[in-house]
Amino acid sequence: MNRVLSSAILGAVLFASCSSSTGKQILKLPDTPGTTETHKQYIITDYKNKQKGEMIPEWVSLFLEGGARRVETLDAYQENHVFISRNEGNNFSALNQWASGFSPELDFPRLAAVRIEMRFGSGVSFPDQEYGAFYEELIRTASDASWIGVQREDDFWIHKTYLKRGDEESIQDQSREDENWEFFILVSIDKKLFVSQLNAVFRAVMPDPRPSKEQSAAAARVRERFFTGF
Repeated sequence: MNRVLSSAILGAVLFASCSSSTGKQILKLPDTPGTTETHKQYIITDYKNKQKGEMIPEWVSLFLEGGARRVETLDAYQENHVFISRNEGNNFSALNQWASGFSPELDFPRLAAVRIEMRFGSGVSFPDQEYGAFYEELIRTASDASWIGVQREDDFWIHKTYLKRGDEESIQDQSREDENWEFFILVSIDKKLFVSQLNAVFRAVMPDPRPSKEQSAAAARVRERFFTGF
């Protein structure tokens, strides 16, 4: 079964990398904060257009290193917020169909909602308690909103083979359960346009029950510095 992973959530995860003796890239996904899961090292053994002699695009490398915010450092996206939709599994055909069927208009609201959710959840153990009903209503409103101006910029895929013992020789022992494909879809939206629509989302939020004074103050503090680290 394919594992559909949120681009916004995984976009915040950092990757550490080094080069192997054969020139293949070995990547290790560090532990996600708040979990005890240990992630395996892997080698990128194939990727889109490799047979044509093309390299992995810079935006993909930056995303693997530091998430969507790293992609936003590119000159091409200085005026845009970047979102990456991400999906992985061992069925290339199904993943390719997913990528072909991706719709910026239909799929972006969830990408936006997840990144908003992450922003409000940053440094907070229990956001439902911190912000009260405002938090759940905000995520629901962002997910239901009709966002305009979203552009599908590019897509890419890589094929990964995981290492069992942390060295390249172990690749000989791999089964198909230890390899998969990962697809990425890059979408962008003008920063000013995103801000105006986000403000409309905030205005549309009508939590029930109403948050306490302390919860409202906590939410207001996040709104004031919302784009710091967004």
